[in-house]
Amino acid sequence: MNKLTKILIFASIFLIPAYLIRFSIFGIPTNVLEILIYLTFISYLLEKTKINPHNQYIGVRAGWKELFQKYKIYIISISLIFLGLILSTLTNRNYQTGFGIIKGWFFDPLLFSFVLIQKIKQHKDIENTLKILYFSALTVSLIALEYFFHGKLTYDGRLTAFWSSPNYLAMFLAPSVFIGLYLLKNLQDKISSQRLARLGRKNSIIIFSLFIILFIIYLTYSYATWISIILSLAIAALITKNISKKFILISLLIVFIAFLTQLNNPKFKNIFSERSSFESRTIVWKSSFSMLKNNFLFGIGPGNFQSKYLEYQKYFPPYLEWAVPEPHNLYLAFWLESGFAGFTGFVILTFLWLKRTTFQTKNSLVTAVCAGIMLYFLLHGILDTTYWKNDLSLIFWITFSLGLLSSKIYSVKPSVNFIDKK
Repeated sequence: MNKLTKILIFASIFLIPAYLIRFSIFGIPTNVLEILIYLTFISYLLEKTKINPHNQYIGVRAGWKELFQKYKIYIISISLIFLGLILSTLTNRNYQTGFGIIKGWFFDPLLFSFVLIQKIKQHKDIENTLKILYFSALTVSLIALEYFFHGKLTYDGRLTAFWSSPNYLAMFLAPSVFIGLYLLKNLQDKISSQRLARLGRKNSIIIFSLFIILFIIYLTYSYATWISIILSLAIAALITKNISKKFILISLLIVFIAFLTQLNNPKFKNIFSERSSFESRTIVWKSSFSMLKNNFLFGIGPGNFQSKYLEYQKYFPPYLEWAVPEPHNLYLAFWLESGFAGFTGFVILTFLWLKRTTFQTKNSLVTAVCAGIMLYFLLHGILDTTYWKNDLSLIFWITFSLGLLSSKIYSVKPSVNFIDKK
């Protein structure tokens, strides 16, 4: 990797939460993360200019051509998503918000992913990328601990840190659980009698850091996140066909104990009551399906859900939840905000990606981790919108890119288990 481009790639990943630091340049709204992504791309262009001083665009054109040849079907699917987003925006005439979302949640992450795919060629680079994402989550967790110790919680005792919702914090941290387990397993495979003490200390550090991240996820009391992580880990283990009964039992025990601690929590006791968060989601989904029925082809436009949701209130009993920027469902969000074309493109994209990567999970621990993170996005997406934010969209495309790269790099590598079979 070019040194500056490498630094900017890692800085962008580590500073993903910096999208919350917003400002304007000449009246154009932007944020720190977006600026970092553009700087990363500019560094990549300058690198290509040095390689090809007589034609500064030849290297970039070659990169795009190579990318299209290797990943044509994925690019077609992505094009469908963009087509749906643009048509939905134009049809619903929400130009500023719609194109702002297209830029921030689709164009920017894909621009970053393009550089990532062009620059990452070796196992070490993939591993370092995952490590940086993990350290970012760990840093956020340590900051969140400060919020917890100072009693900065929601009215119902949930931890949000500097996010506006406990669910947002939980969704950002969830992928790091898979990476932490990967780092732990990878280190254990390297432990030998000669280096046992030194690696043993590293092993303890990883375990402790993973415990901190899990503790913060626990404090969000995001039950959907808890369940989705465990289900995704179990499915990823099944895909590798190397299931650890010990791991499954320990995981189930941890989740069971976590839920036991919630028996006196009003949020848990009222989970299926008439005013619970689940009942609130049910009303949101009913309203969403009504919108979908009336806007089947082009959707309601990106960023329009809140206003449409309030508009449809007259067809339902009084809402339990009024501030709802997204429909609490990944698939409804794609259909409503990018139309039928965008929804179709997303379904094809994720299906083909899972089909390709799952064939290689037995060959690559990294590919299995990426598959686990993607499964988390898709499973948790049944109950929450696990994409339509700056941080989540970038993590989605980083995972997508690393999964494609690792499935190629390890297509002929010997088998390695995702979770030890004991």
